[in-house]
Formats: sequence, C-alpha cells, structure tokens
Amino acid sequence: MAEEPETTIRALPRSPMAYGLVVRYIAQFDPFRRLEFGPIANSLLYQIMNNCNLGAIRGDDIVGYLGWVRTNEGIAQKWLEEDGQLIPDALGTAVAVNVFAANDPKIIMPMIRYAKKSEPGLTVFWKRFYQDGRKPVPKVVRVD
Repeated sequence: MAEEPETTIRALPRSPMAYGLVVRYIAQFDPFRRLEFGPIANSLLYQIMNNCNLGAIRGDDIVGYLGWVRTNEGIAQKWLEEDGQLIPDALGTAVAVNVFAANDPKIIMPMIRYAKKSEPGLTVFWKRFYQDGRKPVPKVVRVD
C-alpha cells in the first residue's frame, strides 16, 4: 500500500492557475457552493493577488484553503455583525477570515497556527459557517 503524501501548508502563488484551482476547490463546500459567484470570486482573487491565503497541499491536490482580507477593525466588526461589506484596507489593523475549508479535520489546527504567523499583531475576525446550516458563529481574536 502506497504511503499518503505529506501535507504542506503555504501561501499559494499569485497566478491564474492557483486562482482557478482555489475556485474549483472552494466550490465543492457548503456554504460556498450556495453563495453568489461574483462576491466569492472577487474575494478569492483578492486573496491570491495579495498573499492573503494559505493552501494545504497534499501531492498535487489542494486539501485545505484559508483566505482573509486585510482591513481595519471598524470595517471587520461591521462585517462580523452583518452590518457592512468587507472592504480591504492594506494599512488596516485587522484581518477578516472569510474563506476556510478543509477535507481533513487534522489539517485545520495546523492551518490556523500557520495563519497566525502570517499576520502577527493584528486582530482576527472570524465568521464560521457550518455545512449543516447552523447559524454563523462570530469570533474576534488578537494575534501576538
């Protein structure tokens, strides 16, 4: 029996190929498959082009993706409360994680730990959606 390839976590390259692979990967998960294409496609493009992403890669396959938007705390808080759009701010003091999916639950924590190292000192806003349709759970964390 062949051994499963190791999973590596890293920022994906700024390329049309990476963008296409991420769109294809994310589209297989609820709630993303139910969202309108335009907003999620634009968010993924922003993430790829601004190095605001992590991919978990096993062999030639993406098995996890975490993407965020650099913004400020006011915008992120309104987004978290569903009272505003998530607008990028390159000089902002916060990140909003708005895309996270994984095939394997064992890679979730390693991806979160890696992501914390990617944007140290910023406040992280999460809005977790569940595949079973439960209500989103907002969370705010200060990363040191």
